Amino acid sequence: MWKVILHSFVNEGVTPSDKVAQMSNAQISSSFPREPKLEFLKQITKDFSSEREVGHGPFGVVYKGILQNGQVVAVKKLVPTSGVHDRRFQNEVANLQILEHRNIVKLLGSCYHTERKLVEKNGRHILSDVQEKFLCYEYLSNGSLENYIYDELSGLDWNMRFKIILGICNGLHFLHEERSEAIVHLNLKPSNIMLGDNMVPKITDFGLSRLFGEEQTRILTQNVVGWIGYIAPEYHYRGEISVKSDIFSLGVLILEIVTGLRRDLNSRDISSKLLIDRVSKNWTKKSHVESKYPSLEQQDLLQVNRCIELGLNCVETDPKRRPDAGSIIGKLRGLNHEASIHRIMENKLQLTNEFPREPKLQYVEQITGNFSNECEIGRGSFGVVYKGTLQSGEVVAVKRLLAVSQTNQDENFKNEVCSLIDINHRNIVKLIGYCYEIQRKLVESHGRYIFADTRERILCYEYLPRGSLDKYLYGAFDELNWNTSFKIIQGICQGLQFLHELQRPIIHMDLKPGNILLDDNLMPKIADFGLSRIFGEEQTRTLTSNVVGSRGYMAPEYYYRGEVSTKSDIFSLGILIIEIVTGLKVDSSTEDLSSKNLINTVNKSWTKMPQIASNYPTLEANCLQQVKRCIDVGLHCVRTNPTERPSVGEIIGRLDGRSTYPSNRYSG
Repeated sequence: MWKVILHSFVNEGVTPSDKVAQMSNAQISSSFPREPKLEFLKQITKDFSSEREVGHGPFGVVYKGILQNGQVVAVKKLVPTSGVHDRRFQNEVANLQILEHRNIVKLLGSCYHTERKLVEKNGRHILSDVQEKFLCYEYLSNGSLENYIYDELSGLDWNMRFKIILGICNGLHFLHEERSEAIVHLNLKPSNIMLGDNMVPKITDFGLSRLFGEEQTRILTQNVVGWIGYIAPEYHYRGEISVKSDIFSLGVLILEIVTGLRRDLNSRDISSKLLIDRVSKNWTKKSHVESKYPSLEQQDLLQVNRCIELGLNCVETDPKRRPDAGSIIGKLRGLNHEASIHRIMENKLQLTNEFPREPKLQYVEQITGNFSNECEIGRGSFGVVYKGTLQSGEVVAVKRLLAVSQTNQDENFKNEVCSLIDINHRNIVKLIGYCYEIQRKLVESHGRYIFADTRERILCYEYLPRGSLDKYLYGAFDELNWNTSFKIIQGICQGLQFLHELQRPIIHMDLKPGNILLDDNLMPKIADFGLSRIFGEEQTRTLTSNVVGSRGYMAPEYYYRGEVSTKSDIFSLGILIIEIVTGLKVDSSTEDLSSKNLINTVNKSWTKMPQIASNYPTLEANCLQQVKRCIDVGLHCVRTNPTERPSVGEIIGRLDGRSTYPSNRYSG
């Protein structure tokens, strides 16, 4: 626990110019030694003097370290009894030094010092090796969140509380989902959230964290440690650790930030049941929320209610029922959705490498060689994709929508912008800019040349040089071994889960191998949202008379009745999984709109383990089980009745081996 005591710079002998210098954490990070010597740490902390102590807890004491140039760092001296063993200390250092995220406290360096000293043991003095361990972090003068959320006079208004919640979720999402190996923190609580400039929250204290391997989703331990009130029940009682352990702690944290209530410090209640019951009883009522936040407008009250709802979802007893950090972020950000394309782009678009958010047509023509054939890298029903090369040498993908009379191009353009503008997920292609210009040009019409308004609709994305998945499934590339194929399936499912679990769910409506792009590491990213639909908050289904899509991937209820729901995507996902696993291809030239022939072939030749083993003769037993699960999932997804198809969350659980389905024989 960091109970930070704020000291003034004057008392510490830091001049105003030094104060400015301390703000550049990037400068400190590059100049601070990765492995500082003990003498150096003694020097900058005045030999760990009590006047430099700014926090302490069960795992160590934190000191303010002032460098010669006036820059300030935080030095944590681990106590010998902290339980941070040598191997875990080295693991923590190796993992944290590579973490770069605005919502994670930056580890600058570490010191592991062994010295032979005369120590007392069993009444005798003996020479023994004494080990000292130190961790050096960026210094955050605003202290910990614990100092602010329980005090009404702290000046922490609702907008700041909401930003802090979102920032914590962003940091946790980075740890859980944006790295090849997830980190489970296991000690989320207000005192382990430090506040930087502008009160930006940063997760700290990874002394209890666990690093998961790429395929690992859950571990068991007998060494259960944590903080009463924030520890997940399955971890406390069964030693079960997963990312959902952190989600429970996050839920308690969100409830405390929103309500200002503190868990009962004298209670033996491990899971904060008293706090949770109190919030469920009072804070789910609109009148109570309005009485506690009397000055908030309707939009802000909606944020409060949503945070309460999400906090209570996070503290479900069953870990499977808790949301992941990505879906929480989606629901929080979805509250701020705007109707106008330009307004959305102006307020919400996160730029990549300073790319202009609304590039002019002339700029786009310049980076694509005036849309030259040499720069063309892809072509589809709705547009042509070009490689755009910036002055810096960076490459972007530029999609120029075609002016096709029988399709509503403005609607497709708006769909793609609105769908992607708030999206930041590793399995969704990143939209970085757009251009919409109307120009009066001389065009030919019925044998005559006339002046007419022509529309240019252009979307700019991150560039993915590997291209689309169909080139690897059916083309000349032969890089997809089973492990890679399985990761691609999992990545597609995770991206789709993010879309479906947004506050306003997004239905993609055109899932197929050509719309799955691959990055340098063959990580899949869902692309092409031209046909997507955005649902309202309570909406689960809609009807349309404008049925468009790719033959073989369209769900039957959509094709025949115009019925759209998340289960429309699940059908397409099922076909996609089957194609990836079997190498079979949908015949897009037939009248078989629902791929019944493909499904029947798989039912006949791929459902039994001997059949799977003959198709994958070199795979070991555990990988053959993965193949079997994928086949079962794929067939379950393509059931004719949409209500019988699983959700993406259920699919991910099944692929991970956490749940099972009943018999998945396809009934057409």
